[in-house]
Order: sequence, then C-alpha cells, then structure tokens
Amino acid sequence: MTATGQDTPLAGRVVAVTGASKGIGWAVTQALTARGARVIAGARDVSGLSLDGAEFHPLDVTDEASVAAFAGAAVRAGVAALVNNAGVGSFQPIEEITLAEYHRVMDTNVLGTLLVTRALIGHFRERHARGGGSQVVNVTSDVSARTFANGALYTASKYAQRALTQALAAEGQGYGLRVTEIRPGMVDTFFAGSVQGAEHKAEWLRPADVADAVLYALTAPPHARIDEVLLHPVVQEVAF
Repeated sequence: MTATGQDTPLAGRVVAVTGASKGIGWAVTQALTARGARVIAGARDVSGLSLDGAEFHPLDVTDEASVAAFAGAAVRAGVAALVNNAGVGSFQPIEEITLAEYHRVMDTNVLGTLLVTRALIGHFRERHARGGGSQVVNVTSDVSARTFANGALYTASKYAQRALTQALAAEGQGYGLRVTEIRPGMVDTFFAGSVQGAEHKAEWLRPADVADAVLYALTAPPHARIDEVLLHPVVQEVAF
C-alpha cells in the first residue's frame, strides 16, 4: 500500500501525529516526512528526537492545556490532517482492574482521542469554508470490534474509539472532513511494556506496515473516504 512520490498529495502537507516518539507513531512520522509532508509530532517525552521535516512538541493527550498547546502549534503550521495514534495497553481479569488503571487506559485511548480531535475541529471547519479539505485518521486496533478474556479494559477503550471515529465521520461530512479508522492486529512495538524486536514477534506486523495503511488513507483521492483498514500478520487468526 505504500504510496509513491508521484501519486501522493503529501508534499508540503501538514500532518499532526500523536504518540510520535516510538513504535507506530515514529514510523508514521518517518513515512510522512519521507514523502515531503511536514509533521507536527507530539509525545509525552520528545527529548532527543530529531527528524528533517518534523517538529516535536511535548504532548499529554489527557491534559487539556497540553492538548491546546499542541493544537495551537498545529494550527499555526496550517495542519490539514490529524493522526491520533497515542495509546496504552492493559490486560487483566475484570476483578483485577483498578480505578487508577481504568483511568490510565480510558483517559489515554478515549479521552485523548476526543480532546486532540476536538481541539482541531474549528480549524478544519475554517479550512472547509476556504475550500480546503481535512482528514482524521485514528489508529485503534482489530479489537475495536471484538474482545477476549483479560481484554475487557483495553478492548472497551478501542470500542469507544471506534464509536468516536464513526460519529466523527458522520458529523464531518458537513464540513468536508474525511475520517478513517486503522485497525491493526499484532504489531511488533513497545506496546503494553513489551520489547520491540522480541523473538516471538518475528512474524508480527511491523510499525511500517501500519504507517503504510495510514498513508493509504491520507493519499486517497479527494472524492474518496477510506472508512477503515483492517490488517493482520498472516500468523494471526483473523477475528472480526
């Protein structure tokens, strides 16, 4: 699905990416800048990060003030698209879910998606009024439509992200906003405290695979909206 420099509208386009310091977010940032986009990249810790074509800003997606500062930088840059990628994982039986862990997961995955998106909607409306288009791409998970034992909290957050994505798609039609959900299966990242590159992940998706799916959505022709992309490694049983 990788787009080429000849058929992509990304050159000169400004894209905001959350959770951009590592894993999928870093791969998305690299892929976008490699194709000429300017990236406003946010993450909790951006110390030491540098990439031609990207501006790194500290961002806590659960904090309104932090989100406002990040959104302000994106708006000043003329942002045309947002990739909501920031997220955390947590897996335990329902009886072991603490209030603190509930808030950590739901606030990051759901509230974070809501706050960052909400902060840019006014700007996207103004772009539409001036004849410009805009996009939101939410990186969720294949479990945004299924669940499993010990997955109640994490999958609940992804179901909620899916609901936000679909509601935004319906609302956004009124102001030219195209919305896509990217639903990856098992990806070799630092997810849920795991180590990237671990031997048991050798056949999993790579962050670059998910970045390709994001590029696919962002480079769709203006008359087309990619509602969702579901992708798995071949070794994973496909569950819908």
